[in-house]
Amino acid sequence: MGESRRGLLVVFTVVLCVEIFVVTGRIIGFDRAIHLSNTRGIGVGDTSLTHPLVVIVEVAAMLVLVFAHAWRSRASVAVPSILVLLAVVEHSAFYRPHPALNRSDALQLVLFLTLVMVGAGLLLRLRERSRAALALAAEDQARRDERLDMARELHDVVAHHVTGMLVQAQAALVVAAQDKDKACAMLPGIVEGGTDALGAMSAMVRTLRDNGTATATTDLTADLHQLAEKSGLPVRTHVELAEVRPELGRSVLRIVQEALTNVRKHAFDATSVEVEVRSTADAVLLSVVDNGRTRPAHSGGFGLVGMRERVSELGGRFFAGATGDGWLVTAELPLEVRA
Repeated sequence: MGESRRGLLVVFTVVLCVEIFVVTGRIIGFDRAIHLSNTRGIGVGDTSLTHPLVVIVEVAAMLVLVFAHAWRSRASVAVPSILVLLAVVEHSAFYRPHPALNRSDALQLVLFLTLVMVGAGLLLRLRERSRAALALAAEDQARRDERLDMARELHDVVAHHVTGMLVQAQAALVVAAQDKDKACAMLPGIVEGGTDALGAMSAMVRTLRDNGTATATTDLTADLHQLAEKSGLPVRTHVELAEVRPELGRSVLRIVQEALTNVRKHAFDATSVEVEVRSTADAVLLSVVDNGRTRPAHSGGFGLVGMRERVSELGGRFFAGATGDGWLVTAELPLEVRA
């Protein structure tokens, strides 16, 4: 709850306490209400305020405020507010006449209902904190799983580059004794292989966790079209791609797959999905947009966490959010790796 709403709770608490005290004073006399007289004060003697409905409304409002403070307010505000509300209502229950209850029963009933509301508010507060903690833990787990999958894919990507470097280095050693110039000519290839390996390590691409993970081939355009066809969604695909490094291509494929998975799970009324992937001079730009307006609260789940994590590792930019007509996922992935 925001600070403004917490402030409103305090205002309502003050207003209700003043109202209950004023009504009590009008019924029994203000001198007696503030303990200035041992006898009945002059008071107004307003009999209309002794109606049971007045008491019911006051007690109900007091219990709602007690519940709200126990649930939402900080302890430094909730404790004094609840104690003041309880004191004012107990004071009213002690001095004001109650046709259905005697004084002792009225005091005990107010105390019991207050404790019930405090317990309910605290229970809801603990439940929300537990949910928040579980959500945070699940998000952390998603990030750990993401990095673990990246590490698994690194084995294949980096091993490929390192193997090429070893082959070239061994060949250079063989010819070095006979032709040093030819051996030196092999050095740029070794340097290039090392640069590619460092870039792949920095990119930290990963495979998807679910069983429906797409398998990347050497033809990214065909992979994207095939992914759209197998999604079961009304997808229109626009792909304009130059050749990209394999690890970047796998990341593009997995981001599009995760975005389509989110559409299938959350955009219940989507009748159109557009996937656009194109390359510029220095980046690959992709977007997945649907026209589904009916989405559950907090849709997207941890798929968005995974996509954002993947794009961040590649040094790119990511956005996901509602557009007013549906949902949009965009990413910009740099062509050049960061060592």
